[in-house]
Amino acid sequence: MDPILHKIIPKMKKQTKFIVVNHIPKSVIIKTESCVLHPYIKNLVLKGFSDLETSKFFTLRNLLFHSLENIPSEIKTYDGLKNFVNSTLKEFYSFQSEGFVNQRNLECNKIFNIFRSLYPHYNEIFKGDNPSYVSWRYELEHFHNLIILILLFELELYLINDVSDVLEDDIKKEERVLLKQDRTELNALLSGGMRLSLSKNRLLVTDRIYVGFDTEYKTVDSTHNKILCYTTSTLTESFLKIRTGTIDFSLKDGLTHLPQTSELISTGIKLIRFLRNKKDFELNHLKMLLSKNRALRCMELHNQDVIFKMNSLEVNDIKSTFFDLRENPAVYSFKNMLDGVLNEHEQPVISKVVDLSAFTPTIKKECFIAAHFTTADVSLFHDFEEIKDKFTVLNKSFLTLDKLISYKN
Repeated sequence: MDPILHKIIPKMKKQTKFIVVNHIPKSVIIKTESCVLHPYIKNLVLKGFSDLETSKFFTLRNLLFHSLENIPSEIKTYDGLKNFVNSTLKEFYSFQSEGFVNQRNLECNKIFNIFRSLYPHYNEIFKGDNPSYVSWRYELEHFHNLIILILLFELELYLINDVSDVLEDDIKKEERVLLKQDRTELNALLSGGMRLSLSKNRLLVTDRIYVGFDTEYKTVDSTHNKILCYTTSTLTESFLKIRTGTIDFSLKDGLTHLPQTSELISTGIKLIRFLRNKKDFELNHLKMLLSKNRALRCMELHNQDVIFKMNSLEVNDIKSTFFDLRENPAVYSFKNMLDGVLNEHEQPVISKVVDLSAFTPTIKKECFIAAHFTTADVSLFHDFEEIKDKFTVLNKSFLTLDKLISYKN
């Protein structure tokens, strides 16, 4: 007997409403064979996954395989996986052949019968004249997303198991390209918030660079000035944001209650992120360590994101630079100034106190440039004619605060 099912069936009877009824014989459910899982998956509970919800997810996964007469351990080739994905989608979407909701098609749909078996209180409410009909539509949408997540899980599992070959031949490389295309197509079938939850980087580092600059010039005549030099002073502060691991999807509440499948969807997304090595558990551990770091100040935002900021900035962090422009005034340009400032700050300031070598954070730079007399200082930029449309004129000053400029992404 499947060890997962051996543990979960009694729990489902005693502790939850996740009840198996007559649409799928209980003997079939209990006899579903265990799939061969990646070694890491066997330790999911130790990694922080819910025992009950993870067991439910794999129970549903096994039922999906057996409803289509597939055995997970037999899917060892790309063609086998592709056939399973296609047959699942074909069977599941067959209920739409005579309209979005067709009672006869739904009753004959093997995959939908899994849903009815696990949630017996939905046996009748798919009828259009039932008052719970609209609420059921929300539930069907969640079940649809869950099926897609199971298929995505299979793709990720196949990709990981296939990486074991150090030297891939051309066929393997071609298969991996096709798998990534399949993953993109399946992602497109999910609700938008779930696609974001699967892919987003939870670790974001922002460097905020403040640049003050001033020019010196002499008047040539009533219409011309000659620029002599300019100076900059730069100060940088750094923020590290760990985004919440909460799953964001668009259909949350149905009409009156949380959808029954919500926790399973959360588990499915966490499993896929785990296979994609998003390091969610390591990030949770990092957040705990940073909270104890006295060099950092922790701020929790209203959406449960957590920001860490360095407690103090030293005077030595301010960098002043002088540029002599008498021989080559073309050096004074908006592009050169930004290039110089950004190149000076290639490594995030916060990396002085936080070791980010184990992660690949999204790094964002925000540069604020200020001058006390922008009408003169900005108009003397050598590339002013190229960039002037990016500025707004307010009280005889050039501003970009109403429309931020993207520079080199």
